[in-house]
Amino acid sequence: MTAWRTPDISAAEDFLSNAVAQANRAMQAAQQNLRGKEPSTEDIRRVMQFAKSSDASPAMRQLADRIARGAGLSWRQVLTGEAGHDPLVRQALDADRARLDELIKGETAPPPPPRRPVRTDDDEPTQFTEDAW
Repeated sequence: MTAWRTPDISAAEDFLSNAVAQANRAMQAAQQNLRGKEPSTEDIRRVMQFAKSSDASPAMRQLADRIARGAGLSWRQVLTGEAGHDPLVRQALDADRARLDELIKGETAPPPPPRRPVRTDDDEPTQFTEDAW
């Protein structure tokens, strides 16, 4: 019984489903781009210098002032996206996106340590001490 589902409600459901799917695709694409990349100390230094320069947008300069005052934010949080919930951070990043992309090279995360091969029955130790049993 779907009599309550008017064409307007169906259209709204379709619109919402498409918006959610598009948001999920955007998040996955962003996650793929960021995987293994971490802003280096040199990247942070370059962004700090840019934020203090006259080339930066007013929002970026406000953000630099706020971070310098110790408002609970760091440049590392801003550049890794941890502070993406803050409207000033979003405004500053959107205003200077192209310039930031040039400044941030990123450093790749170190590879995971090699895993030891799994032992098979043939790899049993050949000598045991009395303590081992």
